[in-house]
Amino acid sequence: MLYIETPECILCALESRIQEAKKYGVNDLNTYTHITVHTSSLIPRGRTPLFIESFELITRILNNDDPHADEKKELEDTASLILPRIINDVGNDIVRYLEVAAAANSVDVPMRDYQFDIDDFVNKILEEAVWINTSKDVLRELLSGLRDVGYVVDNSGEFQVDALLIRRLLDMGVRVTVYARGLPYEVDVTADYVSKVLGDRVRVVSTGNRYPVFYNRGLWHDLGAHDLIISKGVGNFEAYLESELKLRVLFLLRAKCGPMIRLLKVPKNSPVVYLRDDK
Repeated sequence: MLYIETPECILCALESRIQEAKKYGVNDLNTYTHITVHTSSLIPRGRTPLFIESFELITRILNNDDPHADEKKELEDTASLILPRIINDVGNDIVRYLEVAAAANSVDVPMRDYQFDIDDFVNKILEEAVWINTSKDVLRELLSGLRDVGYVVDNSGEFQVDALLIRRLLDMGVRVTVYARGLPYEVDVTADYVSKVLGDRVRVVSTGNRYPVFYNRGLWHDLGAHDLIISKGVGNFEAYLESELKLRVLFLLRAKCGPMIRLLKVPKNSPVVYLRDDK
């Protein structure tokens, strides 16, 4: 499966890169031609390489390996301010933490059909999720028997909520391995940053590159050793669908784009808790 919906995904990648170049002051026709031609050349390789390698081109054009660094700091700072409100609402309820972690996935770079609003991130952080293939009671029972979890992180800002959930799992006696990209990609957190925030309480595994963990075959054996994988965000979900992996994965995300809305059959921008057991 190269794409969920080929035309939509291709247009999304191209529009994202064009918007990034515009945002950072690129105003040269030849550069936009180069972005368009290069992005088009990546289409046969599939959705994940299309997004990753086109972003790599943007970093070279801007001569900046992490062009979203300032945004990521702002997102993390903003999220840290609302943690007390989240803790007050959630208490020790692990299932409610999952729901809030899904709601926190509103964070993203501008993309086709979706514009991130930091006010929405703050105001909708406690929004209830759509539950697919599971329920709160089912998940509560499942989580009570877990001993080992892999956690695939996504964007900055929402990572502050992920960290709360991860610490709650640790307090329950669950071993947690956190998987993160090794190099910057859009506003995603990196493995180095995860290590700084969570210290030595968890094992942190880096992809070693900009690609998502599910795309890295060298990590598939590690992923298969966990009782459950918790995976954040649309990009990680799509990378899993592209892979040949057969895992038990709990996907926490917002349905931000048309293909995702149609695939999951949920309203636009809904927080989603989706249990997929392919083992």
